[in-house]
Amino acid sequence: MLMLSLNSTLSIFGLIFLGFLLSLAGLMRRGADEVLSDYVFYLALPVEIFLTTLKSNYTSGVNVSAYVQAYGVGVSILWVVIFFVYRIFLRKSLVEVGLNFIAIGQTNTAFLAVPIFILLLGDSALVVPIIVFQSVVLTAVAILVMEVSSISKAGSLGVFLKKTLWVVFKNPLITSALTGSLISQIKLPHMIDTDFFIIESMEVIARTAAPIALIALGASFYAGRVASTLKNNCNEVAMGVLIKNFLHPAISFGVGHYFFGLSGLLLFALILISAMPSPKNTFIFAQVYGVSVQKFNLIVLATTGVSFFVVNAACYFFSSSCGMRF
Repeated sequence: MLMLSLNSTLSIFGLIFLGFLLSLAGLMRRGADEVLSDYVFYLALPVEIFLTTLKSNYTSGVNVSAYVQAYGVGVSILWVVIFFVYRIFLRKSLVEVGLNFIAIGQTNTAFLAVPIFILLLGDSALVVPIIVFQSVVLTAVAILVMEVSSISKAGSLGVFLKKTLWVVFKNPLITSALTGSLISQIKLPHMIDTDFFIIESMEVIARTAAPIALIALGASFYAGRVASTLKNNCNEVAMGVLIKNFLHPAISFGVGHYFFGLSGLLLFALILISAMPSPKNTFIFAQVYGVSVQKFNLIVLATTGVSFFVVNAACYFFSSSCGMRF
């Protein structure tokens, strides 16, 4: 079982390492990781998610609502822990608390969860509702925490609402998921016919999403390499890894199994999505709010490396309960 799990996940993390090596060796030009990331985020992944929601039949006989609710409750508990650790114990500013809500209180859905779910479960159907929930709800709350100090200023609440709506609606992953769901409900015959030439063309693009996303993720680690001056942040990074890679899956298991009665595929998917590392776009928020970009790049790198072992452990202990080949 363990060898089969390792073979599957090694192919995924091997592509991440390949992207890092290509960037390290200078075979990828400076900024190539950003070009690849843009291609994945604005074209390949939206197409893949659109097709997944268009043709997915996972809603029949599967309590997706309980799955998303369990994830939401688990994240709420996790965020209480993060607030206590970073605000009460470490006395960080609300901006850093909000950034940690994103960095270690959310998961890398687009660039890692989608490829892993495609390989292990056959498609990314169970990642799509988490993408929407994180973008619409969790990111909005995190931004609210980071902006709370300015809400007392005149007009700042309106600015905050506009900023939040813009973050949500400019996300192509959300619009593609909503569009695919809408068309699947209308059930236009040629749109769901896999022989229709437009669908076939989109399938070709969708198949590039997973490998290029992983290579771009690996290349970004070298492009955003961390300076040696961050030695004083090692304890904080280690705390982030502990919370993200170990506490989050543990909380999700307890909430999903004991409070929502999840089992089989949904419980495995819940643990798997919680075991994903920090989201890649964390550094964007760090840049916007003037917090150490290098520190949060290090958190993304460290949680991604540790997630390899956590994902394999989840596959080994839980995949057999949902009838998978592991």
